[in-house]
Amino acid sequence: MQTASVHLDALEWTRWPADQIAARGAAQWKELLGSGTGCQNDMTMGVVRLQQGQSLEPHRHAQPETYFTLSGRGTVTIEGVVHAVEPGRMLFIPGNAQHQINNVEAEDLMILYAFAVSDFSKITYHF
Repeated sequence: MQTASVHLDALEWTRWPADQIAARGAAQWKELLGSGTGCQNDMTMGVVRLQQGQSLEPHRHAQPETYFTLSGRGTVTIEGVVHAVEPGRMLFIPGNAQHQINNVEAEDLMILYAFAVSDFSKITYHF
């Protein structure tokens, strides 16, 4: 087991390839923990950012996921149930549950996400 330390500002935002944004949404993310960061652990963690009017379109993946809202306000829809999110709100998303994030506010919506897998590339998104 390794320790890790990284500052969010030290990383570049990642996004879907331009030809996939229409189907997947304009979400951007930074991987804070996972094999892509050089730290070999049994977790992947990062921050997703959605600017005003942006979304992460409905999708599912086999792995359960946890969201913790850091800043902004928006909605997360899980299996058709809409949850309002604001700073301090945690949501658990069961494996294979369809979910989506929307930001309709002016402030960026920033959500910390976590998976109990060692590598983000092991997560297959189905849109």
